[in-house]
Amino acid sequence: MPNVLANPRNWKTKAILAKLETATGTDAAPTGALNWIEARNVTFTPYDAETVDRNIEMPYLGNGGKLPTGKYASLTFEAAVVGAGAAGASPGISPLLLACGFAETVDDTQGEESVTYNLVSAGFSSITLYVNIDGALHKMIGARGNVTLTLTAQGIPLYKFDMQAVYLGPAAGAVPAVDKSGWQIEQPVGSLTTAGVTIAGTALAWSEFTLDLGNQISRLDLPGPQREITISDRKPTGAITVLAPALDAFDPFALADAGTLIDLSTTQDNRAGYKARIDSKIQIIRPEYAQIEGNVAYRLNFEPMPVAGNDELAITYI
Repeated sequence: MPNVLANPRNWKTKAILAKLETATGTDAAPTGALNWIEARNVTFTPYDAETVDRNIEMPYLGNGGKLPTGKYASLTFEAAVVGAGAAGASPGISPLLLACGFAETVDDTQGEESVTYNLVSAGFSSITLYVNIDGALHKMIGARGNVTLTLTAQGIPLYKFDMQAVYLGPAAGAVPAVDKSGWQIEQPVGSLTTAGVTIAGTALAWSEFTLDLGNQISRLDLPGPQREITISDRKPTGAITVLAPALDAFDPFALADAGTLIDLSTTQDNRAGYKARIDSKIQIIRPEYAQIEGNVAYRLNFEPMPVAGNDELAITYI
């Protein structure tokens, strides 16, 4: 008997494309030639339905059925923290950061070229994502989401994106040819490639740094109609594990007890055009003892805090 499928589809054969939308909810039509995303560790839920029970009373046991009340799609993946390879050029993940509540500012001043991502509280951008899994094209239009940054010593510096959109049924479509030239090879996190962290003006060695933007994503499916993904709030949190100097040099317990708002800064990569500098204004919430290879360390749990507004976090590519 022959196999049911002569050529089973391959999960590894996929392409993810992303393009900024000029109007939210309007297909931006990304292409493999311009908009490929170098994604890794992909998790895709093409049909993420919210349902309501019909609650039918029957003269026997069993399900009474459900009705879908909201239909969405979600996509989670990681992408490396690395610049475009030229100062003043936007990195490939630019549209994703914009769809997570950032705005982009390009400084093309000669000798000072940079691209900075600052937070916004209104006018959020949205993107169109195309997810092609070996011939099945899923479109995620009006997508927005959340991002978490993770830097771990001897590891790959990564953003983790969690994107959501309203559901659209898939269609057959060939996996596109993609241009990968805009994506650079990242450097691992380490002593030669990553700067130490400065916290409250004190330079510290560290082993792990995480920062979750904490976007609160709302799914709207209302008569009107109003059907979209929105960012309704953000509650960023983070943690960093640092080698513990003498208390008279750095006392995180006193900083936490006083509720002091302090600056945190570190830079990933040591090559011009590839560097990503992370600057945040934080309040240490809960300092804990930890260890790094048997050495006394602190795990500093913190919350980024705005001062004038939208200034609690900035990511600058230089």
